[in-house]
This record gives sequence, C-alpha cells and structure tokens, in this order.
Amino acid sequence: MVWRLVLVLANVDATPTTDGMPGAELIQKLLDWLAQLALWGSLASILAGAAIYGIASNTGHISGGFRGKQLAAAGVVGACLAGLAPTAINLLFRAAGG
Repeated sequence: MVWRLVLVLANVDATPTTDGMPGAELIQKLLDWLAQLALWGSLASILAGAAIYGIASNTGHISGGFRGKQLAAAGVVGACLAGLAPTAINLLFRAAGG
C-alpha cells in the first residue's frame, strides 16, 4: 500500500506557467513596480548615505560618518538584491529539478 503511494507521488510534475491564469498580467505588473520601488529606495539610501557621510566627515562626527557609509552600503546591497532576485529564483528552481 505504501509502495503504491510512493509510486503515485513520484510521478507528480509541475511546470510553472501563467497561461490562462487570471490576473497574471496584474501580478507581473505589481512585481515590476515592486522592483522599481526597491531600486528607488536603494538610490535614496545611497544618496542619503553619501550626504550624511560627507557632512559628518567634514564636521568631525565619527559615528555619523560610519552611519553614512553603512547607509550607502545598504543601498548598494539593496540594488544588487533587487537586480539578482529574479535570476536567483530561476537558478534555484532549475537547480531543484524544475
């Protein structure tokens, strides 16, 4: 009995597709907008971090300078993640046998 269940489950196949899916275009548009928001947020973080770093370093505020560098680095990481996210998802799906 258990062996039959294992054989049935071993034959399951899933191929992701949006063909005929209601709202697929809307979901794709929302994901595109979310990626754009992530890039804008990353740009704002880099610019704000650069401004904070510049002001803090010129006024001798060491912890403010560190915070500015940290904010700018976070923006760089955010932009990288926003750009790599679709590629990483596809790579991991294919690596898992999809």
